[in-house]
Amino acid sequence: HGPDAVPEGFRRGTLTEDAARVELLTRLFALGGALSVGEVVKRYAFLAEWTERRLEAWRRSGRVVRGTFGVVDGPDRWASRRLLEIARRRELARARRQIQAVDLHSYARFVERWQHVHPDTRPDDEREVAGVVGQLYGLSRSPEWWTREALRARTGSPSGDVLARLAAAGEVVWIGDPPGEAPANRIGAVRVVRRGSGRAWLGSHGADALSEEARDVHNVLTSHGASYFDELLAASALPSRRLRDALRELVAAGVVTCDSFESLRVVSRWRTIPPDLAAKAPDPTRWIPTSDPARERPVLQRRGVVRRLPKWRRPDIEGADSDRWPGRWSLARTAGILGPEADEGALAESIGRQWLDRYGVVSREHWRRERPAIAWRSIYLELRRLELRGDVRRGYFVDGLSGVQFAKPEAIELLRADPAPDAPVIILAATDPANVQNLPLAIEKRDSFARVRGRGAWIATIAGRVVLIAESRGRTIRVRPDTEPIDVARAAQAMAEQLVRRSSRPRDVIVETIDGEAAALSPRYPAFAEAGFRRTTKAIRFYARI
Repeated sequence: HGPDAVPEGFRRGTLTEDAARVELLTRLFALGGALSVGEVVKRYAFLAEWTERRLEAWRRSGRVVRGTFGVVDGPDRWASRRLLEIARRRELARARRQIQAVDLHSYARFVERWQHVHPDTRPDDEREVAGVVGQLYGLSRSPEWWTREALRARTGSPSGDVLARLAAAGEVVWIGDPPGEAPANRIGAVRVVRRGSGRAWLGSHGADALSEEARDVHNVLTSHGASYFDELLAASALPSRRLRDALRELVAAGVVTCDSFESLRVVSRWRTIPPDLAAKAPDPTRWIPTSDPARERPVLQRRGVVRRLPKWRRPDIEGADSDRWPGRWSLARTAGILGPEADEGALAESIGRQWLDRYGVVSREHWRRERPAIAWRSIYLELRRLELRGDVRRGYFVDGLSGVQFAKPEAIELLRADPAPDAPVIILAATDPANVQNLPLAIEKRDSFARVRGRGAWIATIAGRVVLIAESRGRTIRVRPDTEPIDVARAAQAMAEQLVRRSSRPRDVIVETIDGEAAALSPRYPAFAEAGFRRTTKAIRFYARI
């Protein structure tokens, strides 16, 4: 029970004075929030120089963060990084709970404004038009959509001139997106990307399965670099038509591109000659035995299908063999197009930012529709990192999109805005990115009427709701059952005018069926008559020139 009963180690202090100060400072910042050096010195009478030196060492190691923390005119304050992360997570969780999800029609109405297809949001000058084009980078769409319809719904004029100027200036480049299961020379879709950012969007290409002529042209471009059509013609020693066939095959495989946007229109319309099978076919005069081995008879082969041959065209008109395809052709997988080497995280962040610029709200359905070269998990992780930095918001914004969704802060208020009472009719191609109904949604969330399966279909929307669908250039039309006659008339007139405008020369619009019934006998005909349609023998017609 005397002093000797206490061990020597417990009778002496184990902390030095400096270590004790460090321990007190650690506990203070673990519980005290953001504090300045003066507040610390006032509380514990530490030396200001020692305190600031210790906090600066902690800042370099990542334990504390220095900043104003809402105090504009005061001194710099210091706060524990762990406390800041906890506060940030709680703030984000509270912000998510305050947001109520909107339906798909509200999201469709928002996307129409976000992508400038609404008449009130169309661009006014060249700079704004370039910004609209920037929203479409990375999309995989048909060459016809890019050359004709990409900007028509957004600017009111065809998109070929704007994209041609941007391509000539070195801003954009188009690259074929090889289809999964299709003929090798079919150009099903192309991607338009900003030059230097193609690595995030382009996957593997089928350069190993090329024909002999295509490999020859590929070797010429590899050794000579970007070349004009005449230079390829001389270096490859191929006939003019075979060179065109080879270029079309290389474009379809995503191997070759051109600095001219006009060449995309030309190469997509080029029709190749079917391969000559006569040399590989057996002798048509050969003899084979029949059921009676003693008898033999000649076997004649069928002639080739003449309808598959390209039509002959006069050599003095556009598209004939004497024309030189415009622009310089080059390999698509170059450093100037793909951009610098980057890790998967940097590529995923660039895709996430591009989708936020294009859609305002991003979910897994957007990845499933566009299928970039980067996995969704990597894009999701980068979007989460952007949320922690305060650049985006995470939550459940749209009822119908699955999983966690990310949105720009400025998009959330627009998403919840009420529709205007006099909403205009908006005509869109069914494949347009502004059409949210073609997202791969869950079955129970889909709008059964708005799902379009036919190629080349057009939709008419009012306040985000699809009210009319036209297929086969208007021959078949479907109308939403609960649509008012006045809205049907407005949508039918806007649809007919759109189909007339997109033709190279004015053509009448002939409607054969409405909702599966003969158009002339349909109960919807009075609304179409108010829109300018007239009955004919078996259909109704909208005259291009009335």
